[in-house]
Amino acid sequence: MSPIHQAPTALSYWLVGVDVGGTTVSTVLLDEDLQSHGELTVATDLTSPDATMLGIVAAIEQTLALDDSPRKLAAIGLGIPGQQDQAQGIVRIAVNLHWYDYPLVARLVEHFGAPCVIENDVRVATLGVYRFDNPAGEQDLAYISIGTGLATGVILEGKLLRGRHGLAGEFGHIIVDPNGPLCNCGAHGCLETLVSATAVVRRAREALAQGADGALATLDPLNARGVYDAAAAGDIAAQQIVDDVGTELARSLRSVVLAYDVDNIVLGGGVTRAGDRYLQPIIAEWLRQQETSALARAVLRPEILRIADPTRNLGAWGAAALAAELLGE
Repeated sequence: MSPIHQAPTALSYWLVGVDVGGTTVSTVLLDEDLQSHGELTVATDLTSPDATMLGIVAAIEQTLALDDSPRKLAAIGLGIPGQQDQAQGIVRIAVNLHWYDYPLVARLVEHFGAPCVIENDVRVATLGVYRFDNPAGEQDLAYISIGTGLATGVILEGKLLRGRHGLAGEFGHIIVDPNGPLCNCGAHGCLETLVSATAVVRRAREALAQGADGALATLDPLNARGVYDAAAAGDIAAQQIVDDVGTELARSLRSVVLAYDVDNIVLGGGVTRAGDRYLQPIIAEWLRQQETSALARAVLRPEILRIADPTRNLGAWGAAALAAELLGE
């Protein structure tokens, strides 16, 4: 991490958290007490690497304009997809943003004159869960982001786990079925090819190609949330997809629990907004495992599993918390 910066001497200041995605840039404006003064979401400009950076600059400026209190900008935190060199402030690889060895921190510091820190977007969201969506105050938790792919962030003893090469938590690329679908990483049968939102859509297309009808056949556009809605409405093919995905995910979550011995497993991403319908097949598989395994009865407790707060952009909030850490707060 970049060297610790001294917090401004003024009693009040701003922190800006930025969640950068391939489609949107989301921000939040927090004060020194980590209270929100506004949030913003704008489209990501992908016309060029520099245009993307300038779009982020514009989003931050718009965010600062959400409140006219005479506070100074103290720090900026950003969650970026891909791999970052946090110490150097360089985005090494962010494929969807077309950034390769991009000196993002230097550009932002030059523009705003305030310290800036970057981190992988899923780990930033994990920090957001830990700081702002953690009613029991758990010191050990795992956050699983399920969207186009799947990635995991882990907090152990209150510390964000990064790994030697910044790859800690890449559970989405654990090979579950060597004969499974081809993953973007080049391997076959990675977990994310079986349980991500993209995988749900692929399974639905396969079911339709085999003659499935009912609610599943009426979905337009065909998306993962729609498949879960169809399952809730009683569509047999959709129910089978939801159950198969939940069972596979439950088995992999067992590995997360055993690998890290966490007190809380938090699931996030658009598809998890299906709520109980999303959790039911996962819990059902855990209960099946409990029937024959004392170990499963000890560690796979349904009460440790929950869905992240869908009303808050935990990526942007976590990025603001990352900015606070930069100040030693």
